Amino acid sequence: MTNEAKAGELVPIGVEALQLQAADEQETTRVLARYGYKGTLDQLLMQVRQRVQRSTEDMLEIGRAVCCLRELPRGRYGEAIAAIGLSADSARRLAAVAMKFLGKETLRPLLDFDQSKVYELALLDDAVLEGLASDPARLDQVERMSVSELRLALRAARHDGEAKDARLKDVHQENAALRDEKASRTKYTPDQAKTDEHKRRASRSRALHEGALQAIAQFNHWGAVLNDVLDGCDDAEREHALSSARWLAQQIAGLYLAHGIDVDFAEIITPSWTRLATVGEE
Repeated sequence: MTNEAKAGELVPIGVEALQLQAADEQETTRVLARYGYKGTLDQLLMQVRQRVQRSTEDMLEIGRAVCCLRELPRGRYGEAIAAIGLSADSARRLAAVAMKFLGKETLRPLLDFDQSKVYELALLDDAVLEGLASDPARLDQVERMSVSELRLALRAARHDGEAKDARLKDVHQENAALRDEKASRTKYTPDQAKTDEHKRRASRSRALHEGALQAIAQFNHWGAVLNDVLDGCDDAEREHALSSARWLAQQIAGLYLAHGIDVDFAEIITPSWTRLATVGEE
């Protein structure tokens, strides 16, 4: 088999290139089959293109297709969503909706809302959505809200939930401090200096833990604000938002570098500071 070079001459296509192409096609077929699609990738793209002028029900099917396309080999995802006619942001939001609602019959009442409201609801936790879907009064309340009103209500609810969680953590830490103080008063301490140093280290450890929890809460809030900004913004606003995100990432990276901290994915999943080992014990 041959291919045309820039000078117009015919050159052979290497066996290795053909093998890579064949492997890509096989992997593409496996990915399509795993998501329940029969036929070729071109057929799937044509079907989804027809759904882009969609109803709320179609959002799930488009999102399911996007989830599938994201797993295609060798960078085909960008080409695929461009062929369908979706922007990267729209594809991301549709995939989020599919992952949240697909196959969950108890959440079907929520899909009766218009698309913009479904996008907002997809940001909620599963437990919250379950409660909403089973409450006719709350469903009616959401139905009567505008999209802006719903967005503000959900943002306020998230803020209240974060504040409540933070207060519960404060109470827990205060109770732990009182227990530590009571124990220190009833314990025989022949070396008072050693005991005082133990208290100081324990206090610093609690302060560090509390600061980390507050930072996580603020970071989650910042992420929600970023999603709101990226929702429907123009190119200039989008670039400003992404520049802010890059700046934040650089600040975090600078903190790691300043303290010589290596990135450890196991540490990200289960941070060691959450294991609350007693500080200063021999």
